[in-house]
Amino acid sequence: MPELVVENLVKSFGGNTVLEDINFTVQEGEFFTLLGPSGCGKSTTLSCVAGLEHPDSGTIRVGDQVFFEGTGKHAVPPEGRNLGLVFQSYALWPHMTIADNLALPLKLRKVSKDEQRRLIDEALGKVDMLHLRDRYPHQLSGGQQQRVALARGIVYAPGVLLLDEPLSNLDAKMRDQARTWLKALQREVGITTVYVTHDQIEAMSLSDRIAVFMHGRLQQVGTPTEIYETPATPEVAGFIGRCNLLEGRIGEAPADRRTVRVELGDTGQHLDVVRTDGAAQGQKATVGLRSERITLAERADVPANGVNVLEAKIAQCSYTGARFEYELTVGGLTLQAESEVRYTGSEISLLIRPEDCLLYPAAA
Repeated sequence: MPELVVENLVKSFGGNTVLEDINFTVQEGEFFTLLGPSGCGKSTTLSCVAGLEHPDSGTIRVGDQVFFEGTGKHAVPPEGRNLGLVFQSYALWPHMTIADNLALPLKLRKVSKDEQRRLIDEALGKVDMLHLRDRYPHQLSGGQQQRVALARGIVYAPGVLLLDEPLSNLDAKMRDQARTWLKALQREVGITTVYVTHDQIEAMSLSDRIAVFMHGRLQQVGTPTEIYETPATPEVAGFIGRCNLLEGRIGEAPADRRTVRVELGDTGQHLDVVRTDGAAQGQKATVGLRSERITLAERADVPANGVNVLEAKIAQCSYTGARFEYELTVGGLTLQAESEVRYTGSEISLLIRPEDCLLYPAAA
């Protein structure tokens, strides 16, 4: 299966730019996810790749075939792109059997009837739906309809499979199951796949790489581990997982020179964090701190081992089954943390390793 290349993509609606200079390459056979909040441009990007929207400028190609170039002087229509597209709504014809729904794109490609049956049975077999080939969509559950939509998307062996939030209509338990078999299906077929979602768990569990969108811009492209452990911007850190973003100012450097000290507003407290390029004394900075990287401890249990210690107050505690989730205040700052232990007092100490802090110096 070929690679997909998107270069310098720009798209606007009514003078409002919704995609600004988007660049990424999806490698052959890769599961690549466009992730971001609603309205960030991820679905518009997918529509441009599919040919359902025309960009203002840029280039889109799959392998050696150019789908779009320049300002629309060269634009291949959707039916000429040989892409598989699965919508959030499944878009199955209600008056057709499952087999007939899969036959439709094959008929449009003038595939013989004998070959149609072979390809349909092969595609339905891949999603474990062959035994229901003669049923109608209304006779299937939501999860089964989703599998049929995916089978229809791969039945004619497209060059790239495009998936626009295909799991969002399923309940939570079914989504968990669907993620497992969707990943297995993509690996079995080996098809280059572009997946759109706002769900971080889907993105992290399914993807080889993730492109994070914010406000029509591509913020970061990386593996799930890279996106989570080393987010490129405070916006990415705040969107992925539960990350506290604390505003402060870089103060005097500690003696070890490996770290810098960030004074946290007017709290009178500070964090020593691992130094990053561009950090200078007196500079404003944001510190990202994931909730699961904070250790809670009673005041009397705080060790003196070089770990940051913040004195906090417990504003709220919620029991979620596996853990307790805390809302904490440090002066005028609010933080979230989690622990397997229920603390009943109003005051608590927060233990934070310098290497668990993400430092984002403000632009000069």
